[in-house]
Amino acid sequence: MKKFGIERQTMAVALIPILILAALLETSFIVARIADLDQALKDRASLIARQLASSSEYAAFSGNRVLLQQQAEVTLAQQDVLAVFILDAEGKVLASASGVTDLTITPPDWRSGQTLREGKRTLAVYHAIVTTQLSLDDTEGVFSENKGASLGGVFLVLGKSRLNSEKVRMVAMNLILTALVLLLAVLVAMRVARRITLPIMGMRTAVRDLGEGRLSTRIGEMQVLELHELAQGINEMASQLQQERNQLKQRIEEATTALRSQKEQAEKANFDKTRFLAAASHDLRQPMHALGLFMGELQNRLDTPEQRKIVEKVEESVTAMSGLLDSLLDISKLDAGVIVPQVQEIKIATLLRRLSEAYEPSARAKSIKLRIHTCNWRVRSDPILLERILMNLLGNAIRYTQEHGCVLLACRKRGDRLRFEVRDNGPGIPVEEQENIFREFVQLENTARDRSKGLGLGLPIVQRSAKLLNHPLYLCSTPGRGSIFALDVPRVPELKDLLAQGSPVATKPSADSEGSLTDRRVLVVDDDELVRNGTAGLVEAWGCSVATAESLAEADRLFRQSPFELVICDFRLPDGTGVELAERIILQGKQQPAFILVSGDTSPEVLKLVADKGMHLLHKPVRPAKLRSMMVFALKAK
Repeated sequence: MKKFGIERQTMAVALIPILILAALLETSFIVARIADLDQALKDRASLIARQLASSSEYAAFSGNRVLLQQQAEVTLAQQDVLAVFILDAEGKVLASASGVTDLTITPPDWRSGQTLREGKRTLAVYHAIVTTQLSLDDTEGVFSENKGASLGGVFLVLGKSRLNSEKVRMVAMNLILTALVLLLAVLVAMRVARRITLPIMGMRTAVRDLGEGRLSTRIGEMQVLELHELAQGINEMASQLQQERNQLKQRIEEATTALRSQKEQAEKANFDKTRFLAAASHDLRQPMHALGLFMGELQNRLDTPEQRKIVEKVEESVTAMSGLLDSLLDISKLDAGVIVPQVQEIKIATLLRRLSEAYEPSARAKSIKLRIHTCNWRVRSDPILLERILMNLLGNAIRYTQEHGCVLLACRKRGDRLRFEVRDNGPGIPVEEQENIFREFVQLENTARDRSKGLGLGLPIVQRSAKLLNHPLYLCSTPGRGSIFALDVPRVPELKDLLAQGSPVATKPSADSEGSLTDRRVLVVDDDELVRNGTAGLVEAWGCSVATAESLAEADRLFRQSPFELVICDFRLPDGTGVELAERIILQGKQQPAFILVSGDTSPEVLKLVADKGMHLLHKPVRPAKLRSMMVFALKAK
């Protein structure tokens, strides 16, 4: 249904009654006026005919046709008269006069009693000539007999052209006057309508501005009382909304300030936590590092199985503590942003084979069926980080799956990506806890903090590593039915797979059991006597020639006396850092030794500094096998 505005509806309300009234009045006036004009013409025709009949009585009685002709011509000269006929008693024409040639006029049969005949263009009137004179004495008898007798008749024809023109002029004038009146009414109605619509349109604009947030908009004075009251109500509403918005804005600013303060406090707490972990791990790593070195040296000097068994138990405790510190170190590295992924092509078959060899024994120990579906595809990722992610996921799946359960690692193509899926039929994870498991030290099934079930740092490391590599991580789990962890990794096109035959290049140094360290000159620098002596004893057991120093100055002096092939230096020294020692050696311009930094500090600043310098860094406690592997790697890379 078509909708009309207030202005049109107001004009319609004002004009429709006027139009109806004007039409009725105009119609009645025109009809009455036309009837009056027609009647006036008829009365005039009758009067002329009566006058002619009266003046023609004597001439008709005496038969004076010349006089009758004169009277007919005189009558013809009157306005609107087209033809005049004077008839005798028998209906014969005694005299006639006509002013038109294209009009055929036939006198009516007066004997039938017809006295008026009207057409579209003419009006014909007949009037009888009757004797009306008084009788004389000498002729009294004759006239008395003929008194009131008909001597004939007069027939007049009048034209209606002037009457019709008058009617047209009258109708045109009335229509013009009516149009002027209606135009005036339209102008008045428009003015009245605009006095209503313009304020309403102004209020509409103001309401739209208020709806768009411009609450300072106000409506001016209104001439219409009701609209003025409405405008005042809108202004009051706008004022109240503006006041409430200002209050809300103030509350938002206060809340924002409070949130910013809380965020700063949380960031500070997180920073303090990182610093605390770094400091705590540093203080713990020093004795743990020395203990591990002495344990490595002790292993080479034990003879009886009982002694070796005791040392193995101690080494298990050292390994557990070292694992905790390593996990904390991984979290610190990821939070500090110092790990730069080394993305390269990885052959999945080789990676999955290593995972199968690593976790098959632990799965077999729990009677868990471990199935790893191999494939020949290649992906692009960091091999160390990707392997660490899959190791954590597999380790968790085996750890939390009951005996005689099943764990599956499979690869599936998903467009240009390869999806790794780790499935288990373990206890599953409730929906409300699926986000919490990625928080540090959260273990749903280990409220007793059983060390054999991990530390609760594996999944946080997985999530941070996946985010760093931009590999989407998904979780789907149903309590009582198991869990599925999925990781999407970019896949190398198959054509490239056919051309590439080599194995991925590992960035992490691997142990080289066949690497020889015999007769290698090594300088050990550490301010802790236990660590310095433990490291020196272990390295000497591997056949190296070892010198020790407890400060940067002493190490610099020893190096000036006799160059070394490898320097194992603590990061923090009483008079400087291991980085400063390396820079001093570089400035001497002599043959540069391989350089390994050892530190118990896991703070982001230290990690970033060493990463920027491109130096090798080991974190205390360092296992003997890892130290040997790094020594072999550094000497080969020199």
